[in-house]
Amino acid sequence: MARPPKARVPLKQAALERFVEQGVHATGIRDIAKHAGCSEAALYRHWKNKDDLVVSLFTEHLGEVCAILDQAIASGEDLESKVHAASKACYKLYDEQPRVFRFILLVQHELSRTLPTDLRMPQDVVHDLAKEAIKRGEAKGEAMVLAAAVIGIFLETAVFVLYGRLPGPLSRYAVPVAEASLRVLRK
Repeated sequence: MARPPKARVPLKQAALERFVEQGVHATGIRDIAKHAGCSEAALYRHWKNKDDLVVSLFTEHLGEVCAILDQAIASGEDLESKVHAASKACYKLYDEQPRVFRFILLVQHELSRTLPTDLRMPQDVVHDLAKEAIKRGEAKGEAMVLAAAVIGIFLETAVFVLYGRLPGPLSRYAVPVAEASLRVLRK
């Protein structure tokens, strides 16, 4: 039943599925292992406990989101192209991996108290974008407030798609979200 070295990927996938479908607290180790077709021992070979698995999944996927944002922003030459590239890249990721996005939304507030303070978050990427735009005279205001507003536009649109208030796919909203974000940044 157990597949020690090969069990890591199916266990991570099963955990994401169960955490999103049932919630982190309602999902047990036994349920994850069974869903992955592995033994509980296989899970414990890779993570100390469920909390360790949750943090591991969160930081892994958070790093992926930050890398995608950093790469998209670096591809732009000015604020407009950077914001459009970031919006398109993130929404594409959501459309391709909606479970990951839901998982991050689900656990971010609970984990925020226990994560290392030097862990780079998507909010940090957007804050850096706002700071640089202000320095270049492309944006006006306080960088952290601008970052919060831009993230709000992005996330609430995603949540509306997630809960069926807007029809998907999310990538269809990349341009209007980028344009709304640019209006906030330039005011």
